[in-house]
Amino acid sequence: MPKKIAVIGGGFSGTMVIRQLIVHGFKGTIHRFIQENSETLGPAYKNNSAPLLLNVRNQNMSAFPDDPSHFVRFLEARYPEVALPNNFVQRSIYGHYLKTIWDETKDLSKKAEIQLQLVSTFQVDSEEYDAIVLATGNELPRIPSGISEKVITSPFYQGNPWEIDYNSMQHEHPIFILGNGLTMVDTVLSLRHAGFKQKIVAISTHGFNMLVHPENEILTEQVSLPVQQDLHSLVHFFNTQRKALSHTQFLLLVDSFRPIFSTWWQRFSLEEKKLFLCKFRHVWGTIRHRIPAQIAQKINEERVSGQLVVQAGKLLTLEENGPCAKIEYVSDNQVINGDFACLINCTGPETDLAKMTNPTIKELLSRQWILPDLIRQGIDIQADTHLAHGNSPMKIYAIGNLCKGTLWESTAVGELRAQAKLIAKGILESK
Repeated sequence: MPKKIAVIGGGFSGTMVIRQLIVHGFKGTIHRFIQENSETLGPAYKNNSAPLLLNVRNQNMSAFPDDPSHFVRFLEARYPEVALPNNFVQRSIYGHYLKTIWDETKDLSKKAEIQLQLVSTFQVDSEEYDAIVLATGNELPRIPSGISEKVITSPFYQGNPWEIDYNSMQHEHPIFILGNGLTMVDTVLSLRHAGFKQKIVAISTHGFNMLVHPENEILTEQVSLPVQQDLHSLVHFFNTQRKALSHTQFLLLVDSFRPIFSTWWQRFSLEEKKLFLCKFRHVWGTIRHRIPAQIAQKINEERVSGQLVVQAGKLLTLEENGPCAKIEYVSDNQVINGDFACLINCTGPETDLAKMTNPTIKELLSRQWILPDLIRQGIDIQADTHLAHGNSPMKIYAIGNLCKGTLWESTAVGELRAQAKLIAKGILESK
């Protein structure tokens, strides 16, 4: 059994890998590397965050794959007013849940005489650790073209939508958001919570078309698995079902197939994966990533009032213009210029290892201890163990968004909790 483990990351995945290691009998030392003030919560679940809701129902948010009602029981004991399994609760409540699990985990480590230490800076040392777990979470979005180096380091460009520097932003000019997905929705509500009342313009390649979660999760239609599971056949299958079923039943059918999609993805040829990225990625993401009805109502009110304008478009340039940012973009075949308080990048986390800014990822990649997957969507891993391919002198495991190229569906709590257990058991069984 390995004696010394490094877990890099201060969020859900890092917490649950450590918890699974302890409950399955690990003996030795665990160093957890976290940024200052990020212990277990990460930016999504901090207590000072806006009153945002989870995008997943309570009944699907347990941190433990073998105890699916764990989170609901926690709510029943601490927050009974929102404990219904079908509810969507505030993210700060989920942060409390994770903090409770982490406190329990630290207590368990003491009882098991495990040396669990929190460290702020990770230094790659081939002799020190038997295994490394990369639980680094979401990378920052890729910096768009058309932005100068000077502007990138100014308050006019907010490159981290999960930790916006509100103090550097002025309240007079409109705010420009690049991206129209879940992060944009969170950002709009967070801006309003922080007191920013000006107009917000949001653009993306395809425009805004977020779907709302169905009122309930009862799938009444019984649909057999498709026999042919190549990409072309699956596209035909889902198109057929979309026409045959009601909108709600189709969404629930897609949800029921989510655990299987990773298996389909692994069987796709390289050409099929590239075609999916080019032609179907946005469609699948739109169907899969939805918002609660309460949040949809707030966004709709913003749009009806004209305070939020969402469009299909493309950013051309971002330049300093005295006290504001001058932004030029294309929408509806028209070039539009405007002065804005800033641009907030909500285009989604970077997936190409070569473009990531995380110093640990960059160092491991430069040593070829980890390698990019063939479609540049994360680290090349063994799907059944999460072991990274490369020339590392120790075993390196990856979890979450870093595994997207191999598994595709690899970001939701349901996937992360299963991965955490798989990685922990793999570490314990290794020599």
